[in-house]
Amino acid sequence: MPLVNLPQFTEIEPKIGPVTLKQFVFLVILGLICFLIFTRLHSFFSRPFAFIVFLVGAFLIFGKIEGMNAFFFLSLQLKSIFSPKILFWGGKKKSFILKEVEIKKAEKEKIKTKGESSLKNLVLKVLTKK
Repeated sequence: MPLVNLPQFTEIEPKIGPVTLKQFVFLVILGLICFLIFTRLHSFFSRPFAFIVFLVGAFLIFGKIEGMNAFFFLSLQLKSIFSPKILFWGGKKKSFILKEVEIKKAEKEKIKTKGESSLKNLVLKVLTKK
């Protein structure tokens, strides 16, 4: 039976030039937001505000944090903040019921057996010691 090469990395997004389709759509939306800020706010601060919005948006689109897309990384961070999870090691949840138990000491009675050695006594003491 001949060996067949299997394709790897099949989850690559389609590209439009140097950017992916998702990045291109986000750039268009970011450009529209910056254009609206620049045209609607007729003040001295409209240009710097639009520039800051553009820089933050460009970082979210093209930036990488720990090998992940910055937008995806920050969305995971927000998800973990607003919906924390309790993880149990071992797979199954176990409920614990605490009860008060009265412990009574039994009277010490030593039973003699034939051929009792000191090694057996030592093992018995170690195993039954609290």
